[in-house]
Amino acid sequence: MIPMKRFTILLLFFMPLVLDAQVVDFAKTLPERSFSVGITPSYHLDNNNIGLRSIGVSPGENGSLGIGLSAGYGLLYSLDLGVKYMYLLNGLDYFGVNLQYLIHEARRSYFSVIGGLHRWDGFGIDLTGLFTYAPNYAINISGGLDLDLDYDTDMDSNIRTRFWFPINIGFNVNDLTFLYAEVNVQVSQLSWSIVAVGANFIFR
Repeated sequence: MIPMKRFTILLLFFMPLVLDAQVVDFAKTLPERSFSVGITPSYHLDNNNIGLRSIGVSPGENGSLGIGLSAGYGLLYSLDLGVKYMYLLNGLDYFGVNLQYLIHEARRSYFSVIGGLHRWDGFGIDLTGLFTYAPNYAINISGGLDLDLDYDTDMDSNIRTRFWFPINIGFNVNDLTFLYAEVNVQVSQLSWSIVAVGANFIFR
């Protein structure tokens, strides 16, 4: 088994980011009974749309910096639990809890699905599918689709749907430390683009 398979997020992330589910998740789950902690600075771009307006970023700010903390625990070989906290410098924060299930594992690739709940501009559901290709121990490349469904009780009580395409490049420094850079590409009108870098640490 490739040691790199042990590196799974968690967190963020993101997680700072933003990451509703966005930043940062990886397709491989944590080893059973192991822990992870992570930190992820991020920048949420305005993109001239209403996405950031909906979470309190004022027009003309061009975006917002964020910082995220994450933690994870390997429940089973193919299942882990993650928690994420993110604080945007405009004053809004995010907290989420999710479960990640490893559906497919091959020598150089992994595919998993992630589902969870969060509190953001309202309460919501996170759904993510991620695929990772690992050409060697040092490098892996991930991509997928992230969906957030948010119910905003403070505004019009409608369900807000946000989509992102997360793209992540990670580097295994050793069995303890994983570094990464991530871009979350805006897909829907209520989403926005996010760039993030971070570090994740695994304790067995």
